[in-house]
Amino acid sequence: MKTILEQLYLPLLSTLGFYETAVPPDFKNCGLYYKLDPSMGTGYYWIYPIENLYAICAYQFTFKENFSLQYEHPEFLNLGIYGTPIAKMIYNDLYSKAENLIGYIGQKEWYDQKIQKETVINSVGLSFLPEFNKKILSYQFPNSFNQLEKILPKLNGSDTIPEVSMVLRQIRAARPSATTAKMFYEGKTLEIISLIMQWEERQSMYSLESHIPEWEMKSLNQVYDYLNQHYTAHIPLDFLAKISCMSQNKLTGAFKRIFGTTITERVQELRIEKAKQILLDSDWDIGRIANAVGYKRHASFSVIFKRITGLTPNEFRKGRP
Repeated sequence: MKTILEQLYLPLLSTLGFYETAVPPDFKNCGLYYKLDPSMGTGYYWIYPIENLYAICAYQFTFKENFSLQYEHPEFLNLGIYGTPIAKMIYNDLYSKAENLIGYIGQKEWYDQKIQKETVINSVGLSFLPEFNKKILSYQFPNSFNQLEKILPKLNGSDTIPEVSMVLRQIRAARPSATTAKMFYEGKTLEIISLIMQWEERQSMYSLESHIPEWEMKSLNQVYDYLNQHYTAHIPLDFLAKISCMSQNKLTGAFKRIFGTTITERVQELRIEKAKQILLDSDWDIGRIANAVGYKRHASFSVIFKRITGLTPNEFRKGRP
């Protein structure tokens, strides 16, 4: 049987115009690194096959000219966080957020997709061959994880699981050594699967009577978008309540239920994501970064940063991907 690398990735990468090269020393200490042909664009595609049946990948690339992607892919399962352009390629009617947690089942088929020039295509995620559930999960955890194929399509961008997104970001930022990489990525994969299983269990507990009307969902999305655009500012809850035309109690409860996170947690998540970008792309001191993302005291910023990422700002900067 061909590996996931042979079945899924290599045909895709050759079609896209990527070629294998050495992993840059300032990127990762393991895995396979592919670079986009400079005549076609810029960017990379990194893959870490954990076993023959599943792998972790991260990529970011841009084409110089419009590109028509056409290739035949096998059946596979996928879960990842995607930037808006590629997320909308997967779900055309997606109500786009700053990041989109998406799971889907790819059937064996001929794939045809247009990619606009100068569009940033980026993601970090997990891919599985169908045999993964039977040969690995069911073997290690009998009578568990038997709903993976049913859960992933429910993660279509309309719901979010902050804990899963956080683990995927940790995967993107981490630089485990060559000797510890397999242990690290296996552990993160199982952590993600357990989190989506817990999410599914919680979702199944909601009764039909608790369904949120369409107008309320639209209002919640308006609040979500407002947070995405103004997260560095102080946003009073009563102001958000006016935007949503709900009471403060109703808004906080509905927001938590639909998006899987509190309003405060969402703001913190957005601020820390922006801070991570600044840490990787600049030499700003921690105090300046804290102020830039909305914190008056860098001590408070550092505490929240470590709680979300598991690293201090300085540790994150030193271990930049």
